[in-house]
Amino acid sequence: MNRKHPIKQKQHRLSQVYLKKFGYLQDNDWMISVMKKGNKITENIKISEFTTEVNIFDLPFGNIEERRHFETLSGKIENQYNTIINNIENQKRLIPKDKDFLNHFTPNILCRTTHFRQFVNWLIEDNELRKSLFDEITMFKGADSRVDFEILTEASPPETRINVIMGLLMNHLVYVFRHLKKVILKSPDSYGWLTSDNPVYIDSQNNDRWLIPIEAEIYFPLSKKHCLFLFNENSKLNSNPLRKLKIDSVNTLDFDTFNTVAIKIARNLDNYLIFSEKYKPTAIL
Repeated sequence: MNRKHPIKQKQHRLSQVYLKKFGYLQDNDWMISVMKKGNKITENIKISEFTTEVNIFDLPFGNIEERRHFETLSGKIENQYNTIINNIENQKRLIPKDKDFLNHFTPNILCRTTHFRQFVNWLIEDNELRKSLFDEITMFKGADSRVDFEILTEASPPETRINVIMGLLMNHLVYVFRHLKKVILKSPDSYGWLTSDNPVYIDSQNNDRWLIPIEAEIYFPLSKKHCLFLFNENSKLNSNPLRKLKIDSVNTLDFDTFNTVAIKIARNLDNYLIFSEKYKPTAIL
């Protein structure tokens, strides 16, 4: 058995290094306080066990290292996360290197979440929608690349088809994110950002033709204090006042604006809302 790539491997839908930015250390274990949808009492869960599934990102072909390509790539990306968050806290701005990291990290998290993967799976399973999906994610690639991935997708078992295209899909999203303006939203003093098991909120502005339409506004809590806001400056829908904040800089929000954004993020949960503070099991009405 390859110790680096065991046959059965627990893989995290949400990066542990990301979750630690919302967690706390207890008896040598990193924990987070969460509320499961449908429950009325908060829970405290070990980060090492949260959102794990066995081999969820594995490819259906190749040797063990090839099958684990996406998981290995995810690990390399997230290893830089603490450095980028420290840079934001200390420099109060985004330097080019940090922006490009976020162009990779945000799509990577998005491609790992249950909600997004289920949506893409739904597109894959419909012949017409699959065609539109491949039109979109190969628009910057050659025709040969598209044909290769279509053949591989159709030849793969339904339950693993999304993993076949995930690398191509993520590369497309990285390209798209590089063309989005970035603003860092800082929470007011004494408040912290919530996150969830579906942390990248894409407000598509009622345009569902594309994964990331030009009108989209995207919110992604990076830590208790900082949230990434992204938008395309060429969108005709530009009334959101957050677009007027300083680009590539940290902008402290007033409470009302913070609360409006926090509600949007909270409503985007799949199954779990994740708090920015430690809670004893608490009933929340």
